[in-house]
Amino acid sequence: MPVEFSVAAYRFGHSMVRPFYRLSSTVQFPIFTANGGESFVGFRAFPANWGIDWNLFFGKNSNTGATRVQPAYKIDTSLVNPLGTLPTPIAADIRSLAHRNLLRGLRMRLPSGQAVARKMGLAVIRDKDLRVGKATEEDSGDNELLTNISAHFAGNAPLWYYILAEAQQQFKKDSTPIRLGPVGGRIVAEVFIGLMLGDNHSFLAQNSEWTPFDQFGGKNFRIIDLLKAALQ
Repeated sequence: MPVEFSVAAYRFGHSMVRPFYRLSSTVQFPIFTANGGESFVGFRAFPANWGIDWNLFFGKNSNTGATRVQPAYKIDTSLVNPLGTLPTPIAADIRSLAHRNLLRGLRMRLPSGQAVARKMGLAVIRDKDLRVGKATEEDSGDNELLTNISAHFAGNAPLWYYILAEAQQQFKKDSTPIRLGPVGGRIVAEVFIGLMLGDNHSFLAQNSEWTPFDQFGGKNFRIIDLLKAALQ
């Protein structure tokens, strides 16, 4: 598995984590707590009374109340506050997830995002367009330039950050959908496709022309279609 995937590209999901989740109308906690209270910290058996109401994640949107749908946060160059102070059982030394990701990329000697883009023959994002912050109408105007944080990042953005910033280039307003860009999308897609082709038991390896079954939504297959099929 390429380190560009495991140490950078696949960590795009960290930006999509919410600080608080409702699994049902009765089970709702922050992902982590500073005082050791109830939270979603792992490394334990999943409590039997924590059944998941999938309508809270894939149902029709309700703007308020306990039935409000909880979509993932947009891919951008920000993480929610709890990921800045990870619980000590998870991270006893460096407690910022962003710090840990960046340090791991440095230690693994990952190429910069610009270097990967050039290798792929893609246009490189200009330093003036690389900022750090939320993809929201309220916050985007105040997002700081990466090079203001450190001049060492000029033309040399960490790959994990660059993949997040690349996706964030799509932002126009709060309703704008944001997906992985050409660098991040290619790395993630090529790894997943490679894994499926390398697995002799996968649908793709056994039939390269396979597409999702009609009862799964066909070419318009969504995660909700998989859940519905599993519950039948």
